[in-house]
Amino acid sequence: MTSYPEKVKQHGRGLILFGIVGVANTIVDFSVYSAGVLLGIPPAIANILAFGVTNPFSYVVNSRVTFRGVNGPAALSLRGYGKFCAAHLLSLAISTGLVFWLAPLIGPFLAKFSAIAVTVFINYFASAMLVFKAGEEAPVKEAESP
Repeated sequence: MTSYPEKVKQHGRGLILFGIVGVANTIVDFSVYSAGVLLGIPPAIANILAFGVTNPFSYVVNSRVTFRGVNGPAALSLRGYGKFCAAHLLSLAISTGLVFWLAPLIGPFLAKFSAIAVTVFINYFASAMLVFKAGEEAPVKEAESP
C-alpha cells in the first residue's frame, strides 16, 4: 500500500507533468476556440468544438508523458479513450457552462481562461483515478531471440 506522502509526491509530479502537457493542449484548444469565436460561432459551441479537437491529442500525450509508468507509457486502447473521454465530459460540461455564463460578463476570452483554470484539476484527477490507474501500463516487450 502506498503511503500518504508517496501519494502526494506522485500526484505532485503528475500535476506538474499534466500542466506541461496541458500547456500544449491549451494552445491547441484556445486556438480552435478563438478561431470559432472570431468566425462568429457562439462561445459555448466553440468550446465544444475545441474539446473535440484536443481531447484525443490529450489522451495520447498524457498516456506517454504524465501517466507513464516504470515499464513505459500507459496502454492506449479504444476502451481507454472511451473512459478518458467520458471522464472529461464532466469538465466539458463545467467549462461550457462557465463560458456560457461568463462570456457576456467578462468577454469570451477571459471566460475561456477562467474555465481552463477551474477544470484543469478535475481533468487531472479524473485521468489519474479513472483512466490511467497504476498498474495499467503498456505491456513490456520481451527481447526477441536471434
